[in-house]
Amino acid sequence: MTSDGPDGSAALARVFERIDEDFDDHLDAIRTYLRQPSVSSTGEGVARCAEMTAELVESCGGRAEEIGTDGHPAVIASIDGGGARLLRYGMYDVQPADEPDWEVAPFSAAIKDRPGIGTVVVARGAANSKGTLAASLLAMKSLGAVADLPCGVTFLLDGEEELGSPHLPGIVDAHREDLAADAAYDLDLMADRTGVPEVFLGCKGILSLRLSCEGGDWGGPIGGALHSSGGVLVASPAWSVVRALSTLVDDDERVSIPHLDKVPVPDEDLSLLDDLAERFDPEAYLVESNARRFKSDVSTREMVEALVYEPAANVNGLFAGRAPGEKTIVPQEASAVVDLRIPYGTDFDAVGRSVRARIAEVSPEVNVTESEACPPARTSANSPVARAMIRSHEDAGQAARVWPSAPWWAPYFLFERVLGLPFAIGGAGHCAGAHAANEYASVEGLRQHMHQSAALLYRFAEEMKSSV
Repeated sequence: MTSDGPDGSAALARVFERIDEDFDDHLDAIRTYLRQPSVSSTGEGVARCAEMTAELVESCGGRAEEIGTDGHPAVIASIDGGGARLLRYGMYDVQPADEPDWEVAPFSAAIKDRPGIGTVVVARGAANSKGTLAASLLAMKSLGAVADLPCGVTFLLDGEEELGSPHLPGIVDAHREDLAADAAYDLDLMADRTGVPEVFLGCKGILSLRLSCEGGDWGGPIGGALHSSGGVLVASPAWSVVRALSTLVDDDERVSIPHLDKVPVPDEDLSLLDDLAERFDPEAYLVESNARRFKSDVSTREMVEALVYEPAANVNGLFAGRAPGEKTIVPQEASAVVDLRIPYGTDFDAVGRSVRARIAEVSPEVNVTESEACPPARTSANSPVARAMIRSHEDAGQAARVWPSAPWWAPYFLFERVLGLPFAIGGAGHCAGAHAANEYASVEGLRQHMHQSAALLYRFAEEMKSSV
């Protein structure tokens, strides 16, 4: 792949050295980027952050264009390199930072020390995912200072992922030629507290629904709450919503919706599961999850299988009446927000129909509206981009745990179903606190991430040459 030998080790060593030389400046640039708010749900700072994202790409030797939508803009960009081309997906928007227990201003990008972790950058977006995006771009800047990029990179950068990427499918469809590539990838700081990173070859789908009910012809109080003594005669919208929720799961909180069940484990995944079961640490998972125990007593192998192949139904919020103890009433309206995590191999559309039919059967007065719908996606561990992603972590110093699919969602179905591209997700370096107060990225993790993201380009170029 280079003149430095079959594994490109000398070239990578020079790139790593240059990243380390440039790292203090890179860290300053990351912190500057994190200080710019980009809260897509409110619009705070999003327009300026889209401009800054394009400027960051250009400062790293690329070209960038903002793509307007009826919501927030996306950024399509490119940095030239060798013959093969990768499509890098990313996001520049963030969740609100309105939690009351931030130890620093959430957009200050303050440097703090975390026992057992080391120096970290605390900021909304440090973990998810502006810190990662800036780090991988700046790694390409250092790489370009010592050599040509071994492959070209196109960027599809979303400003609405935290809203469910509502305009992204239209953008992808309208810009297929601009997004042409041999494979796609995404990066995050995916190492746990011990430094072990993870690679994912797909993700579950997500279906988010709002359930709402108010008094009307069916029953329930109209125009205001009812004194709770009347609950013996007048129906409660709150109980209607609770009945609808309870029909989605059994007594053990396992999904009980037609067409939504645990999917069979493909033969290709068996060896990956064996390795995951050996390396998965349940106690560390509890610590990362801020939980004290699991909801059921199962083996480590069953845990990893559930994360990949088993669906979940989650109540994100439940609203009715007043604060606890304030008034004894039958509220006139109630609502809930739920999400379903849907494994690959499931009939996604049939699930949506089943949920609506089940709720209509037990609580026909409950209205169901869809706020987010994204199918699952999957790629093969034998694809060049998957092999390159796995090897790049080894180059950066720590072998990754490889998951056939992630338990979370991202719009990777656009790679598989729309663009027809194999893809992989990974990333060296530790972070924590996404969507929570005191979100952080490890400073050393950002350095490791730059090494790994540069190595990925070399490994992909090598894999593409060997696959010809």
